[in-house]
Amino acid sequence: MFVSYRRLLAHPGVPYLLVAGLIVKLGTPVLSFALLLDAVDKLGSYAGAGLVLTGHALALALCAPLGGRIADRYGPRPALTGYLAAHALAYALLLLAPPTLMIGAAVLLGATTPPAGSVIRSAWPRLVPATSLPAAYAIDNAVNELMFIVGPLLVPVLTWFIPAHGVVTAAGAAVLLGTALLRMSSAMRQVAPAPPGRFHLAGPLTHRRTLLLLIIAASGTFTFGCLRIATVASAATFGSAASAGVLMGLLSAGALLGTLGYGARAWPITGGRLLVVLPLAEAAVLLGAGWAPGFVSLAVLITLVGLVTGPRDAAVPTLLADHAPARYRTEVFAWLNTFMWAGYGLGTAVAGRLIGPEDTGTAAFAAAAVAAVAGAILAVVTHRYSSPAPAKAPSHESDHITDG
Repeated sequence: MFVSYRRLLAHPGVPYLLVAGLIVKLGTPVLSFALLLDAVDKLGSYAGAGLVLTGHALALALCAPLGGRIADRYGPRPALTGYLAAHALAYALLLLAPPTLMIGAAVLLGATTPPAGSVIRSAWPRLVPATSLPAAYAIDNAVNELMFIVGPLLVPVLTWFIPAHGVVTAAGAAVLLGTALLRMSSAMRQVAPAPPGRFHLAGPLTHRRTLLLLIIAASGTFTFGCLRIATVASAATFGSAASAGVLMGLLSAGALLGTLGYGARAWPITGGRLLVVLPLAEAAVLLGAGWAPGFVSLAVLITLVGLVTGPRDAAVPTLLADHAPARYRTEVFAWLNTFMWAGYGLGTAVAGRLIGPEDTGTAAFAAAAVAAVAGAILAVVTHRYSSPAPAKAPSHESDHITDG
């Protein structure tokens, strides 16, 4: 089962890239939780702390495509060098600034976050053959999923020994260290800047297939946002809202297993068709979860949701690597992060509006299922654009398709 992963790790530069990515990805969720605790300590208010986290997250999501474009245009090493310097200064400001400037410092920190994840994802097609790309993106997603499980659990342990302020410092050091290691990798030295040419303001969003894949990714995180709210409402009806944490843990565990299973072997259904089949299966399970008769049955169904969403989330970057214009190879993965955060935020907002004080979460589960079906429909449209055009009779005019 793990032959594909052994083959992937045998390629020069792959283990180094995975280690650098692991360090960066561990620092990010640790920072998010630690920053919340530190903001509560400094500001004495959860409302103020919420603004700190919101400012950081929005700045990161909105400015991420700029980092990807800079990496494409000038090369990843110069881009990472500039972002390392700016991000280090932003951390210094966050740690030393008075509480009244904490929100602004958090915004600056988010805006200067190095495009390390996008650079790593754009490097896989250059490092490994096409047959190993599903395994590469699967293990990349699996590491990301695992870090978002381990990171929040690590923060309470660290706060036993150092204050939240110190945990923020440690998380920042991890992000900077991982980015520095990435900059020094041989894979980055081999990448040349994009050839001179016109860059569209909207970048890869002008490419129809790419845009559709990004919207499909957003529909997936919309369902996740709905699940965040729906599981709390459902768990409360079964006696304990806090047990929603168990359900989300099972969702992550299922997604981790599903992701690793996707990359472990070649499947008879291709990536494009998986994006049709898996969301439809997810929608069916979500509808069942909305009517689950007990906590155990709900837990089983939530785990099944994770098992089908894991492969879907690994298939999207694989297809983006195939379809996105080469000029925007890094930027498209930065846009992927932006679309996913936007989908998640919208999903939580919609689910929050649908659920009342005594609601069981059925409406939110239904909204998540609708979003999954919408993603499957978009995948059909994307597959249509991806299909080769039928052969035409020779003519004097050139037959080619321009990117929309």
